[in-house]
Amino acid sequence: MLPLEGECTNVKELTLKEEIVGILSLSELPGSCAIANVRYSTAGHSKLVSVHPFVAGFRFGSVAVAHNGNFVNYRSKLEDNGSIFNMASDTEVVLHLIATSKHRPFLLRVVDACENLKGAYSLVFLTEDKLGAGRDPFGFRPLVMGRRKNGAMVFASETCALDLIDATYEREVNPSEVVVVDHTGIQSLCLVTHQETKQCIFEHIYFALPNYVVFRRSMYESRRKFGEILVTESPVECDVVIAVPDSGVVAVLGYAAKARVPFQQGMK
Repeated sequence: MLPLEGECTNVKELTLKEEIVGILSLSELPGSCAIANVRYSTAGHSKLVSVHPFVAGFRFGSVAVAHNGNFVNYRSKLEDNGSIFNMASDTEVVLHLIATSKHRPFLLRVVDACENLKGAYSLVFLTEDKLGAGRDPFGFRPLVMGRRKNGAMVFASETCALDLIDATYEREVNPSEVVVVDHTGIQSLCLVTHQETKQCIFEHIYFALPNYVVFRRSMYESRRKFGEILVTESPVECDVVIAVPDSGVVAVLGYAAKARVPFQQGMK
């Protein structure tokens, strides 16, 4: 979070997201702009040093970065060119690419960094006076834009996050798009690199809650349809259907309705 004086306040905890409210009081933090991340660890270490956002200073100021996804193989190239890394997380790669870009405007530095990244990711950035977001050319991870009643712009990986802060959904950040917001308004540029859209099916199967909208689709309707299709493609004789795990409940409801078999709670 960046206060008006331009100094960066970075708050991190190793705890569950449900418990952070008791530890962190947003009203006590300085500044009017922030980025935040709940880490689902699939790479690197599950230690405080690996918790996003990462903050670094470079010749034009400071920048904070948080991301969802993975980058492919650029870290070793930077190390071969003399870059020094302090953490195992590949998020640090983005900071190096922004800092070493030959462009002066921040938007162009971010675009330049994203052009050099390979992988599946959604990113958010914060400087002393700018908030930004970017999405990989495949659109693999979800990323949406919203607006609060006071005009403040919001980026989030889940539409329900907008509901919690009384923000209205505006649109998705498009694949290959970088968006930067400051006091002058909103700027958007597209990467030179474009790919056929390839979205993560696991968002629909497991990650998202049923009330989310991901990739412009209702999670509830998607999962219910999965259950209906399963009845048609792989019919079996059964007495009841049971969801495993809880993310399968809506799919089971679709299966049960299509197969005319009762749904029961069988596992906890």
